[in-house]
Amino acid sequence: MYKEKSEHKIVLFGDSITKDYASYFQKEITNKYPEKNYEIINLGVASESSRDGLKRLDDVLVLKPDIVVIGFGMNDWRDGCDGRYGVSKIEYKKNLTYMVEEFEKIGTRVLLNTLSPSYNFENDKYNEQTKEYSNVVRRIARATKIKIIDIEIFWERDIPNLKDGLRDYLHPNKKGYQLISKYLTLIVPRKHTTVLWQYNGGYAKCNYRCPYCYYIGMHEEEDRFTGYMDQWHERFKESFGNQSLIFYLAFGEPTIGKEFPNILKMIEQETKWKLRITTNASSNLELLANSKLAKEKRLFINASFHPSEITIEEFIKNISYLRDSGIEVSVVYVAYLPFLKRLEDDIRLFSEHGFVVHVRRYQGKYKDKIYPWAYTDEEKQFIAKYMDDISIKNMLNQQDNLGDMVFSGFDFFIVDNAGNIGYDSNAFTPYTKDRAVFGNIHTGNFRPMLYPTKYPGYYQATTDGVSNLLSSGLKQLEGNNILHFAKQGGVYKDENGKIIYKNLEKDFNNVNIRKEYYFSSKDN
Repeated sequence: MYKEKSEHKIVLFGDSITKDYASYFQKEITNKYPEKNYEIINLGVASESSRDGLKRLDDVLVLKPDIVVIGFGMNDWRDGCDGRYGVSKIEYKKNLTYMVEEFEKIGTRVLLNTLSPSYNFENDKYNEQTKEYSNVVRRIARATKIKIIDIEIFWERDIPNLKDGLRDYLHPNKKGYQLISKYLTLIVPRKHTTVLWQYNGGYAKCNYRCPYCYYIGMHEEEDRFTGYMDQWHERFKESFGNQSLIFYLAFGEPTIGKEFPNILKMIEQETKWKLRITTNASSNLELLANSKLAKEKRLFINASFHPSEITIEEFIKNISYLRDSGIEVSVVYVAYLPFLKRLEDDIRLFSEHGFVVHVRRYQGKYKDKIYPWAYTDEEKQFIAKYMDDISIKNMLNQQDNLGDMVFSGFDFFIVDNAGNIGYDSNAFTPYTKDRAVFGNIHTGNFRPMLYPTKYPGYYQATTDGVSNLLSSGLKQLEGNNILHFAKQGGVYKDENGKIIYKNLEKDFNNVNIRKEYYFSSKDN
């Protein structure tokens, strides 16, 4: 019987820098993730090189950690007469690669640290060897398909005068260790990679014709799947290695494509793969309910309610059937202008049946006005009552995200039906460099970012997009992405089964609250 491995035990394996940052990291990750109940085991030993680490490797492997963070290198590049130091880059790469392979054999998720800076105070210059050994770490990560915490890059971003984070020529001071802890806490808990797959084309066929659809009049009439499913299966394995993958299908109506049953079969074969679907819940319900993914709790459904196409009674019947089959279901409801009169009654009925509703602002044109910008203040306040905090701030009161730091490109990607790989659906414009900025899955040139980077698009329009913004402060979305997103912003089902909408009684006329939620000034 399939059972997902929970990640609880984290081993920090390295030298004195590892030994010293451990206490900072334990405090920070415990504060941010109290629900995870992480056990942090500090196995940093002063003055050790990767060669020394290999001698301890068996003692670490026997602990069977869920996660290991490996941090050797500062003693590898240093020359020494006692034979302990002076590990060449060739041997360093060999040693770390062997560690990665041995941990992956026992099912441990492996992360590598690049090196923090080293500064020669006597000569008043930085030791360039740290950069060379950090580059070795990056090459290992690309070859083995694992994630790294690129301390060197983060240090250069956050501490422009690098020596401000050092207490001597090798070791960080409190500021330096806090920086290392900050980025470990940001990256270590992110245990999966999400692939938003346009398997049937960007304008995939759909059995509905909603008047408020992003792709109104653009849906393809035919399937646009290319290649063979076995080929895709192998390419995904080659590109992402041993990573836990979540495939996300959300274009057109994903369940009606000819290859959809084969996608279920493909994902079912890999125990570390899961499936999320945004669907109108009108087709292939039995196929979904009876799938191996449903039985193993590896299938999550975002059910979009379209009042123009189906009655609410029929829709609730369909999603109740999916939920009764063990599939976690959320309801997506677009705040289209003609629906606002019925919105509260519909939400009340969904709540009576135990379904959390994720209200999304409408994007598009209605009566010659462009939304969400054309919502009146009264309409915005009404919609915000049923929204989570982040949806109000980042989507209803839409923020410009150009240049913001994102995890898109690091552990979130869009893949089109030709295998091109980009950031996400908001920065994936045809005939631009961003469409295949990370390569193509079929040509073997997939090169993801090794660290969060600046976003090339303007607006994050989806829950995943917003959660990938470092500035949002959100945790990586797990399980049903919309339910996890909404819960972090105050919309959720409590332990008694009551649906909570945090902002239901909030006074959005209050000046301070308006400022907090990015409402425009009343004077505008």
